[in-house]
Amino acid sequence: MDGLNEPLGAALLRRVFKEYYQSDWSALFALRKAADARVDPFEYCAAQLNLSEQDVYARAAKVLELAFTQQVPPLAVRALNVDNIDQLKSVASLRGKMLDRDVLFISPDFWRYVELAKRISENHQLRGQLCMVAPSALRSAFVFQQGTALYESAIVRLARKWPFASAHLGLSKITRYSFLIIVCAVALSVFFPLGWFQPIATLLMTLLFLLPAGFRLACAFNGRIVKPMDRTTLLGDNQLPIYTVIIPLRDEAILVEQLVKAMQALNYPAEKLDIKFVVEATSAKTIEAVEPHLNDIRFELIKVPDSEPRTKPKAVNFALPFARGEHLVIFDAEDIPEPNQLRLAATLFAKNAELECLQAELVIDNANENPLTALFATEYAAQFGLIMPTLAQLNMPMPLGGTSNHFRTQTLIDIGAWDSFNVTEDADLGIRLARKKLKCGVLPSYTREEAPIGIWPWVKQRTRWMKGWMQTLLVHSRDFRSLFHQIGWMNAIIFYIYVGGLVFSAPLHGLFVAKLAFELFTQKGLVLTQYLQFNMYTLILITGYLSAISTAFLGLLHTRQLHLFGWQFLLPFYWLLTSFATLRAALQLAITPFSWEKTTHARTQLPRHDRTKTDATNSAAPSTAASKSIYL
Repeated sequence: MDGLNEPLGAALLRRVFKEYYQSDWSALFALRKAADARVDPFEYCAAQLNLSEQDVYARAAKVLELAFTQQVPPLAVRALNVDNIDQLKSVASLRGKMLDRDVLFISPDFWRYVELAKRISENHQLRGQLCMVAPSALRSAFVFQQGTALYESAIVRLARKWPFASAHLGLSKITRYSFLIIVCAVALSVFFPLGWFQPIATLLMTLLFLLPAGFRLACAFNGRIVKPMDRTTLLGDNQLPIYTVIIPLRDEAILVEQLVKAMQALNYPAEKLDIKFVVEATSAKTIEAVEPHLNDIRFELIKVPDSEPRTKPKAVNFALPFARGEHLVIFDAEDIPEPNQLRLAATLFAKNAELECLQAELVIDNANENPLTALFATEYAAQFGLIMPTLAQLNMPMPLGGTSNHFRTQTLIDIGAWDSFNVTEDADLGIRLARKKLKCGVLPSYTREEAPIGIWPWVKQRTRWMKGWMQTLLVHSRDFRSLFHQIGWMNAIIFYIYVGGLVFSAPLHGLFVAKLAFELFTQKGLVLTQYLQFNMYTLILITGYLSAISTAFLGLLHTRQLHLFGWQFLLPFYWLLTSFATLRAALQLAITPFSWEKTTHARTQLPRHDRTKTDATNSAAPSTAASKSIYL
């Protein structure tokens, strides 16, 4: 705050909000509160007085007798170079025409507004050359006018920072089809080996099936003893930075109301929240559902023009140049984060300068719906409750989940943000953070998600995930020497065990079960006797199941959901579904590598709104660990 301008600022603030501030002293007090909070006085007053951004800037324009418009009319302006696209978030004016007159559309912060008042008092003719708009309206105009540059930035940002790190450059047609052949050849050679190949097949089975299972079990055991990061003392309101929340939406109108409630329940100052609903322009109903909520100072709508690739990472990359926060988090449409999550993340970033990314725990709150959701919830319990904390503790490559990843915004920009062509973009981003030796941690907070309740939606979602894992494996394997040099030989081995094992073990399981069923049907007693003698394949399969069941038990113990453990007897069938989805993913990778099969949400029949209300009620107090605050 400029001490010399303070008296004029207080007088202007009182005039803008005349029915709220009865004296210059009360306005001065508001200015100093905004300064203590390190936010613009316009934003502070809008949040405190429950006014919309449009209302604030209409009032400000009226005080200076300036024209005001809610939307900037279409302008013919020069497109920005893609190198300068990140400057858009700080641009506060746009020149164009209005009623055949040259006009400068301006959206000043409060102290620029004070300087403008001085200039107008000295030169009254300025009033005819200026038109005031709200900052969000100015950004919408930039989206319209600079759409080509924003799109180009979204799809080439990574490739410009890191050549051949993007899936569309690192995955030629020959590479994709060769990988499909390799997946099928490995699976078939292991389960239908020639006599001389039998020892090699056994070794491959062990490496591709048992090693990943053993690694996950070891991580799960270790995850039980990992101490979560300290969360006892959270930052106060004045210490918190501006936080950007990006929520990509496509055909999610039915979830907007729930999502708005979840965002409003966040225990974070409204004036420091920059929540952007990033909606595909083709999703007219979703846009209509969002628009009534834009009077809230926290919310903004960014419409993403329809263009290839139609992926979530392309959409969030498109919106990234407008992110105003020091930190940034991605939430999905069905997410309900713990109310203290952002405050806790900001606290941990402030106390741990080496941290560049934090992954919150993802939990399934419709686990009790049917056997499929129960098994899905068990996977998440082990993955995000136990395995991820182990990877973070040991500084291993940490494939991030698809949501609730918190970043330092500048770090995210520096490493090229998301790969617009990778359909499991956050897993790829986690590996790139490891290659740049940037530290990731696990946030002791949760985000509640909804599991698919039907088999075909589950298969489509798992196909996309597995295809993204395959993309990540291939892209980061282009240069073995560089990968081993950047993350070390041990972490490189872990990467191949974790990612490679995930990709190859699923088809192996499906083919093994198919072979077993075929031989039992055709040879009956002979084969039954053979398998009762526990040949090597049977031993490996049973060991794999025992490892998976043990990991599931530890995960459910962590989340206090042991009542779901009985559904583990269906694990062989669940793995068969995974095998089918993985083979489908390998085929899609070859034919349609960048297609995005969207998961349909809001299908659960279990209530979620009541929990949102309960979380909001309890948001003022520091929250407890995820396992104690969400699971019964």
